[in-house]
Parts: sequence; structure tokens; C-alpha cells
Amino acid sequence: WMMPLFNENGRRDKCRHLLGIADLESVKNAVIHGVDSMDSSYPTKLARHGTLMTKEGLIRIKRGKHAKSYGIKIDEGCECLTCAHYDRAYLCHLFKANELLGLELAT
Repeated sequence: WMMPLFNENGRRDKCRHLLGIADLESVKNAVIHGVDSMDSSYPTKLARHGTLMTKEGLIRIKRGKHAKSYGIKIDEGCECLTCAHYDRAYLCHLFKANELLGLELAT
């Protein structure tokens, strides 16, 4: 791991970008170690299979319990286009119907 080197020899004052984050634990560790930005395909890979990342944890949107979650936001604290305009029931429907819009909104 290269992250411990981020704090050596004056590197603390420079921007720190991390490539290739592969899982949620790595994202958390990167933030703890002061990474300023990161590049990861992990959220997109999850979304492709119907799993959404929220501040409260992962949501498996294809599960039946979301089919009637009318009016329930995906992530209450999020103001992105998807969370602001669509509810869990609609995203569940899009995934069950294999609509490409579901993939786009989930990412």
C-alpha cells in the first residue's frame, strides 16, 4: 500500500489522487488516510447488478421489498438528480423490467 507514504517528506500539502479503488473498505481507508480524490469503477459495477451505494449502506434495489416503496428516496441526504426525482419503487421497476434507464440512474 502506498497510502502511508502520503504523509512523508512534505507530501501532505499536495493533492492526493488514488486510482483503482476496488471495494467499499478501500474507499473508507483512502478517506481516512487523507486522499483528496479517487477514481473507481466500483460504484458502477455495483449499480450494474442492482446494488446502490448510500450514506446508510448498500441497497439491493431489485429486492421485492422495494417494489412498493413509493415516495421513499434512495438516499435521504443526497441531492443528486436520481435521489431528487425518483423513488425506490421506480428504480426497482426499471431493474425488474431490464430498462437501461435503471442502469443510468443507478450510477
